[in-house]
Amino acid sequence: MKENKPIDSQKQLLQKYLDGQCTPEEHRLLLNWFYSIEDDQSQETSDTERIQSLGRSKSIVMDQLDVTSDSNPVRKMFDWKRFSVAAAVIVLVSIATLYFVKNNIQLKEVHLAAQIPDSTGTYKNDILPGSSYAYLSYKGKKSEIKDHQLNKSNVPHSSNYFIEVPNAGTYKLELEDGTLVWLNSSSTLDYPDAFGVKERRVKLTGEAYFEVKKDKNRPFRIEVEGSTVEVLGTSFNINAYADQVNTTLVEGKVKILKGNHEHELLPGEEALIKGDEIKIQQTDVSKHIAWQRGEFYFDGNNLQDILSQIARWYDVEIINAEALTLNSSYKGSLSRELKLSEILNSLAYVTKKKFEIDGRKVIIK
Repeated sequence: MKENKPIDSQKQLLQKYLDGQCTPEEHRLLLNWFYSIEDDQSQETSDTERIQSLGRSKSIVMDQLDVTSDSNPVRKMFDWKRFSVAAAVIVLVSIATLYFVKNNIQLKEVHLAAQIPDSTGTYKNDILPGSSYAYLSYKGKKSEIKDHQLNKSNVPHSSNYFIEVPNAGTYKLELEDGTLVWLNSSSTLDYPDAFGVKERRVKLTGEAYFEVKKDKNRPFRIEVEGSTVEVLGTSFNINAYADQVNTTLVEGKVKILKGNHEHELLPGEEALIKGDEIKIQQTDVSKHIAWQRGEFYFDGNNLQDILSQIARWYDVEIINAEALTLNSSYKGSLSRELKLSEILNSLAYVTKKKFEIDGRKVIIK
């Protein structure tokens, strides 16, 4: 009989992973265990056992995550033949969606985990992930700020401030009313030293997560790409990188204003603003704020979009010299704490493309 204790210990880590309680070190240990069992012949199971395990695991995953099958093809992340100890694998890749076609079980969508396979690219150098830093402008001056939360007690007095977070940076700051703001890479926030008596107003470009201090007498308004998000006290994320503004509500209530249109969001909803159109829909909030907890989260994103996110965080230029097609879609997540080579190894493993790092350029082959 096989020894169950090692598996039991991993189940505890798997449960912590599903509960979102894994530390970065526990996450790495879990992934290392997963990849080690691929080549461990003692862990092999028969096809029948594997299929039975997949069936049981499918139920566990669906019950935990309420995931439904997507009718659109999404690229597989792993080869079926490489799976062993299937139950543990499917729980590990917790956002996987399984579907059954006739008598064949296929892996439709799999968690793009922080796997570290052998390098398949050419890396003349490596690049560390981004860190906490930004540039603060006030009274015609501009200074770099690092490694600490910016608040009203540690900046010189000025009537207005402009904070810019470049590529490879994030920054957390506290506004004078106690509102907390996390700015993602390539984002800016224009805000006053003190808010007025009737409202609190800021201007945003890029992406930010807000925890707005409640004040029923002074609504908090965010100007972003020609629209306004109005709140009294709530938590939400705004993404305005591309040609649309995406506002996702975590808790509380927000009002979206665009021209003559006005819509209210409830928790778990997102508003997509493109041009003069506003679309309200249900969403998985966790994927929109993954960056704030240190993850890339991809939900059917094509490779072009994935690489754009990576380019911002590692401050690199993506070069598609051979004009390769980058339209295939992928689902899953990757840690933002990994070195660039580790990220590219993971992408190469699932996309079957090769990547090179040369200075601050990433070349796709």
